Amino acid sequence: MNKADFLRWFNRGFWKAFSRSTFPIETPKTPAEKVALVESVYDDIASARYAPGIPETELVMNKGHGVARTIPVFSIRDYCVYYFCIKELEDVLCGNRTLNTFGGWTLGGQLRVSENDEIESDATAYGRYSFNPQAWTHAFGEFNSLLFAQLDPGHYAHVLQLDLSNFYDCVRLDILERWIREHSPPEKGWVIALLFYLLNHWNRRNTGLHPQAVGLPQDALADCSRILSNFYLQKYDQFASGICTQAGATYFRYADDQMILLNDSSKIDNILLLLTRNLDRYGLRVNQKKVRLWQTPELIRHRCREIQAIFTTKGDNQNPALVRKFVDAYLALKPAELDDTWNGGMPLLNRLLWAKLDSLPRSLFSKIMVRLTAEQFLLQADAQKMKRLSELNALRTSPIDLNNRIRTIAARTVHNAFHHEARSFAQQIGNAILQTFLVERIDELSRIMQSNIVE
Repeated sequence: MNKADFLRWFNRGFWKAFSRSTFPIETPKTPAEKVALVESVYDDIASARYAPGIPETELVMNKGHGVARTIPVFSIRDYCVYYFCIKELEDVLCGNRTLNTFGGWTLGGQLRVSENDEIESDATAYGRYSFNPQAWTHAFGEFNSLLFAQLDPGHYAHVLQLDLSNFYDCVRLDILERWIREHSPPEKGWVIALLFYLLNHWNRRNTGLHPQAVGLPQDALADCSRILSNFYLQKYDQFASGICTQAGATYFRYADDQMILLNDSSKIDNILLLLTRNLDRYGLRVNQKKVRLWQTPELIRHRCREIQAIFTTKGDNQNPALVRKFVDAYLALKPAELDDTWNGGMPLLNRLLWAKLDSLPRSLFSKIMVRLTAEQFLLQADAQKMKRLSELNALRTSPIDLNNRIRTIAARTVHNAFHHEARSFAQQIGNAILQTFLVERIDELSRIMQSNIVE
């Protein structure tokens, strides 16, 4: 490949992801500097001097109950290589999609905007640093729409829900490489070799001189590994869809979360037997603690489908009458009922965050703002959400000191992903004091992790 063919992939869409102030690595500032960097990466590859670096830093998210998810942030040079390889192989990796499966959209690709595009899942939160964060939400919205298009009319009596244990960590790189080579033209061989050179050695801080044989990086930009992980499931998707069809069932998948819609519950053990044995071939396991058989009305209630359906089409969340109806339905849920809904009702609050809340009566507006500015919601908020909360808070009769609340939470929590988002928020609103505090807190948490100390 000549240099021009290499450079063509690194357009504005590539650099846009790094321009977000939450992304904690240094990148070139001027167009000339960007071109010079990409040219130097090409020269290193062409001369066989390229070697993957060690991640520059790590983002740490709270998966729940204090359990940490560590997200490596590669150097800009390694992101150039990873992105280039996936773009070169994109036609192979993103084709051959099984019906009702979501996760293989192309880099930077826009999906159809669905009626539920404000709904977020754990997977969409993971994609907040991606090349196209909105595409994650759009994909989940489409998955959600198609799923409930089958469930709402009562076509199926049961839904079998399952996901995979530590999916990214269990992907066998030798199997993945073999499958990519089987589907790729011969001239892409060197690109595949470069890709797996990166995948085998990016984690050598932990693996030492031994090449990594299992696991994809759950890195901060997310998209490249998302595409590879989705490709890894394509053979399983075809098998699972075929098995479900035999059983009169319908197969759905978003990332590694699976929903099987069926009427005859007596076939469940047979379905799970065949699916789990097939997954064994690829080193994958079903998370037995997350296997659940729902009665369809039960799942519909759990997902708050009746409330979600109030905002059916784009723009409904700006209709004062519909906003009032949504808020009334949300507040009518008792605490125990809310805790028992999907993600504790967080998807409902996410949709209300972007609604026309200022049209509500003062008393209702105040009640919703109490929920939106609670620590539980703030901890999972990104900088964009914090900015929106700041604007809404200013409309309250008696605004809270939101900046101080964020500072208090930052002083207590040890998961630095929150601090990076809060620092970006502080920068956007021009609060230098809060920004300085957060930078110092990030440095303090880095020292704690590097030194393995408890304070």
